[in-house]
Amino acid sequence: MKDPLRNLILKLNWPDDQIHLADEQRVVVELQSAYSFTIASLSVPCDQLLLAVSQKLRCYLHLSPCGTVSVVSDETAVALPDDQIIALDQLVAEAISSDMLDDEPNVAHMLSEFRVRLLKSLEHVEQAIASLPKD
Repeated sequence: MKDPLRNLILKLNWPDDQIHLADEQRVVVELQSAYSFTIASLSVPCDQLLLAVSQKLRCYLHLSPCGTVSVVSDETAVALPDDQIIALDQLVAEAISSDMLDDEPNVAHMLSEFRVRLLKSLEHVEQAIASLPKD
């Protein structure tokens, strides 16, 4: 006999505004059959669902050799959509934009430390390039 639970699908219906999830917004969780027939439906607060997932999901940043940054997880092999991958230079530009620096205390010191880290990072890149086999 076939296992009837094997063919069930869990579908999450997120609110339209995924960027700023407010406390009152909810995710509709549906349990569906293999033929997309809804068996059960439950409305869950977005913040509770995200908190529950984040407690189980081990995420880390991935910096590729081409200079893009993304968040990856060992728990899932699903690739991120292209719009969730950012180029390192774009990330830096956003981090030091005037909007981000307006209310930061001691911003000159922070930017100086940031510059030191970037220069150290460039040294690592130069060393990696120098260690490549010569053609």
